[in-house]
This record gives sequence, structure tokens and C-alpha cells, in this order.
Amino acid sequence: MNTKSRYAWAYVMIAPTLIGTLLFWSWPAVYSIYLGFLKSENFGLVNHWVGTQNYEKLFKDQEFWRNLRNTLFYMVLFVPLTLVCSTVLAVLLNAKIRGRSTYRVIYFLPQVTMPAAAAMVWVVLFAQDYGLVNYALGTHVSWLSDPRFAMYSLVIVGVWAAIGFNMLLILAGLQGIPRTLYEAAEIDGAVGFNKFRYITLPLLTPTLFFTTIVLMIGATQVFDSIYMLIGKTNVALPAVRSLVYAYYQNAFVYYDQNYGAAIVNILLLVNLVLTGVQFLFQKKWVVYD
Repeated sequence: MNTKSRYAWAYVMIAPTLIGTLLFWSWPAVYSIYLGFLKSENFGLVNHWVGTQNYEKLFKDQEFWRNLRNTLFYMVLFVPLTLVCSTVLAVLLNAKIRGRSTYRVIYFLPQVTMPAAAAMVWVVLFAQDYGLVNYALGTHVSWLSDPRFAMYSLVIVGVWAAIGFNMLLILAGLQGIPRTLYEAAEIDGAVGFNKFRYITLPLLTPTLFFTTIVLMIGATQVFDSIYMLIGKTNVALPAVRSLVYAYYQNAFVYYDQNYGAAIVNILLLVNLVLTGVQFLFQKKWVVYD
């Protein structure tokens, strides 16, 4: 088989994924950018070009800036916590311990649990009068309806749900580190934490870099936990409402798809900037050798 035939078969194999990406991801993103410059009437049947009018309205809206702060605050809490917890678990489960396959399954279970079922459990756990969290801490806090604590409750649930998948990513990175490096380090007298610091952590940085970007993008798109745990009538909603939740409200509750499109377009720009910054500084801490 010549080179052209191999490339042809390669494109045939990736065609379903490529077509799905273009239809369900790329085209909606392009159309969303287009909608942000329109004003729709008659249930979207009539569209008028209004230029930057939606964005001018958006930047004057104090609620938008609050939602943006909520989104970034959630990301700042969620990403480091998930990264640290996933790394610690991956290192522990990469060691030769009894029943590690069982532990891996247990920690991955939240990833395959139905979000609605998990939300119901967390609502009970965070309940003010009979919740296990308050019982364990000896407190009487309204974790999901007090604006002071609602965001931290969402972060806890988010970290719990994300640990399993990211643990597997980091575990794959750990298993790609040659054992001979550890054996050589042991001969030189390196033990315990020194092996992790000078061998594991540097060689794991490419995986951590990828995981950080995935976590960051996922954190800025938080919606389901807000929708299921907080709800639209909760007094704590303004303190936790994200940009994606604001998009949902404007596009599907208030039927202003153009204003909603402007919101997600700004979110896209935020993600591009954050990802660009990550790539800009990767040379300072990511080791590819």
C-alpha cells in the first residue's frame, strides 16, 4: 500500500468523527457568532442586522460582569483542587497496592453516574436540617441557598464529579514514565518524595498541561450543577450564575437568542485567551524531553 492509499484510508476512518465535529460543533459555533450581530423577531423568522448592538448592551449590563466573575471564580477554585486531588489519587493508585483496580472503579463511578441522580444525593447531603454535611460538621448551614456558601458547594460537587476522568488521564501519563528511571534514581539514593519531585513530576508535566486546559474549559462551561442543585428560584442564584447559565436564561427562557449568542461568543473569546496564555507560558514549566 502506497503513501496516498494509507492517507486515504486514514481519512476514511476519521470521517465519522470529523463530520460530526463539523456538523455539531464547528457550524453551531460559526452560526452563534453570526447570531450575535442580529436582532430576531417573529420567533426567529425575521432577522435584522444590528452590528455590535448586542455587545454594547452586554458590556453595559452589570449582571453580565457579575456572571463573568462567578465563572472565573469557579474556575480558579475548581481547576487547582481537581488537578491536585486527581494527581494524588493517580500516584497512589499507580503504586502496587492490594485492590487498586477496585479503587480505580470506585473513583471513576461519578463519571458514569447520571447527573440528576447525583444531584439528588448532594441535595440531601447539603440539606440544612437533616443533611449529613451539617451533621458531620456540627453546623446548621444552608449550603445551597446561602449566597456565602453556594459557590463552594458547587465546587465540591464539581471536583467530586471530575476527579475520576482526570485521574485516569494522569494515571496514563504516570504509566508512560519508564521504570528504569526510578531504578537508576534508587541506585543514586533517591527515595520517597525525591523520586516524585525529580522524576515523576517533571515527566508528568505534559499530561498536567493537557489536563489543566481541559479542566479550565470545562469549568468555564459549568451549568448542570447550577441548574440541578441551585435552581432558578433560589436566592443564591445571582451569586453562582455562570455565563452558560445566563445564556440558557436569555436564549431559552427569555427567547432572546441574539443576546444569548453574544454571551457565549464572549465566553469563547475568554476560553481562547486563557488557552493562549497557557500555551504562552508552557515553556516555563512543561518538560517534553
